[in-house]
Amino acid sequence: MEKRIFGATDGIRGKVGEAPLRPNIMRELGRAIAKNTYAKKVLLGRDTRESGMWMNAEISDGLKAAGADVEDFGILPTPAVQAIIKDSGEYDAGVMLTASHNPATDNGIKVFGSDGDKISDEQELAVEATFFEAKLEKDEDAPEVKFVKQHSEAAEKYYEQIAASQVGDMGFEGMKIILDAASGAGHDFSRKVFEEFELEVDQIDPEPNGKNINDGYGALYPERMAEAAREQGLIGVALDGDADRIVLADEDGRIWDGDRIVILLAEYLKEQGKLPADTVVLTEYSNLATIKYLESEGIKVAKVVNGDRYVAQKCVELGAGLGGELAGHILYLPWLRGSDGTFMALMVMRIVQERGKRLADMWADYENVPSKQWGLFVKEKRPFEAIAGFNEAIAEAEERFAGRGRVFVRYSGTENKMRILIEGEDEALVEEIGENLANIVKKEIGA
Repeated sequence: MEKRIFGATDGIRGKVGEAPLRPNIMRELGRAIAKNTYAKKVLLGRDTRESGMWMNAEISDGLKAAGADVEDFGILPTPAVQAIIKDSGEYDAGVMLTASHNPATDNGIKVFGSDGDKISDEQELAVEATFFEAKLEKDEDAPEVKFVKQHSEAAEKYYEQIAASQVGDMGFEGMKIILDAASGAGHDFSRKVFEEFELEVDQIDPEPNGKNINDGYGALYPERMAEAAREQGLIGVALDGDADRIVLADEDGRIWDGDRIVILLAEYLKEQGKLPADTVVLTEYSNLATIKYLESEGIKVAKVVNGDRYVAQKCVELGAGLGGELAGHILYLPWLRGSDGTFMALMVMRIVQERGKRLADMWADYENVPSKQWGLFVKEKRPFEAIAGFNEAIAEAEERFAGRGRVFVRYSGTENKMRILIEGEDEALVEEIGENLANIVKKEIGA
């Protein structure tokens, strides 16, 4: 059965003020979430979007109406919600109000079970079924709200304690980083965690104001962070709006995407005898050169289509402990079955500290295969075989690549978009094939 409210990979997401992000829908979803997670106690968090304040109130009312007690931790990174649920054992469910790396005009809902993991596809379908059986209250516009920064110091301290149990409680005295937290959930939280570990932090993202999350800063826009890192000869850390994604810059200003961070962690863990099955899990968006490099180092690679939930599932299936996405979602399963930018930054700093080397000197010696992505808005997610000439063009492209390139196409799980990825040794051919497929999509189903 196809989901109608939840997306394919990352909960619910949409434009603020449009269904499903309406007050009456939020309340009813709260009821449905509580009923289908059998929740008596729910941890509630949000990022720094202004809309998160009224959404918080509405979904909280729905959760309470279904009999759940709600503990509102205010502004908190998504992975902190997961880590506290997992470690404490006090909560039956968690709800995070965020649209991750999307702009402030969007928002969304991520739902977690009592183990801190995202609820399953089956549970999401059950929530939807309960929702659609209900009679909605009268629709109304959201109230005007003034953004207020609300934080839980107790949550910060708890997270610091459990993070120290994994990366060690020895501090990083004398080490300094550049931090760009996208004016999001990690702006205060992640900085305070880093400072608790004795890192000196030069923070460059603006103070959150409810409207500026992911606005030219953060993991989607790492160039400013990388330039600051180069100028000061420091390591740079960029997070996205809910701090589950990380992109790094080294002391020379080179940007480390998710692939390169996974390589660093995989090599380190293998050296320590702590890389289960000598295997990592990546997605179809990882560069071909990354996979070849890992394999040359004696590390096996398994792949899933996309989404940290499915990376985690494959890790569990294979008995692996490390996985990630090119975009910067990195999972270390002894910590969480979800990605955590703050924790991954601590792991990287521990590696730098232990090795006594610059991060720049640990740059893996390989060059990416030419790669390009197209993100195309579509009016409908039509099956590929029903798009005139599309599958035929893909077959022709693969024949022309002759094993020296690839085509990967999928619909976004959170937006009305088709994503096209083309990789190949011949950069001109990559461009030609991608443009041809993009033009077919625009003609047939372009929005």
